[in-house]
Amino acid sequence: MRYRARVLPPKLVCALAMAASLAVVACGSGKSSSSTSRVDFKTGVAAGYKDFVGLAAAIAQDIKGASPKTDAEVAKEFGGLAARADQDASRLAGLSAPSKYAKRMTTLVVGFHTVNGDLAKIAAAATKHDAASAQTAARAVLVDAAKVKTAATSLSKDLGLPQPKAHS
Repeated sequence: MRYRARVLPPKLVCALAMAASLAVVACGSGKSSSSTSRVDFKTGVAAGYKDFVGLAAAIAQDIKGASPKTDAEVAKEFGGLAARADQDASRLAGLSAPSKYAKRMTTLVVGFHTVNGDLAKIAAAATKHDAASAQTAARAVLVDAAKVKTAATSLSKDLGLPQPKAHS
């Protein structure tokens, strides 16, 4: 029997797509600074942001396209996104953060590992056809993505990376 993806209701899909889009807006790249260690760190963070922009776009795309897919297809896609979030967070964790940025980097890395867990829970819930668990995990993605966005914005501003412009 082919199970249609019913684990994410349309209203929640819209909210998650908006949250993923916000994560894309929060990321950018910048010019170098005068300190060599800061330059290396800034370059690594900018490269990590590029990876996260791609991940956020993929999450938004998979959320928007989840409705016509089977639960098995949704589980596979979100499982892949979870693994990707974990790999990207691990790359950022490998950067040598100057002490000034260490706490925010830890918050950022932990946040992305938490989002990874949320995505994995959505995948597991879809495999079990458990809409309630998927919805709980999807809501957790919203909360955890907001924490990641806060850490990323703070770090981005302090490193002098370009900030997103407000849309009216």
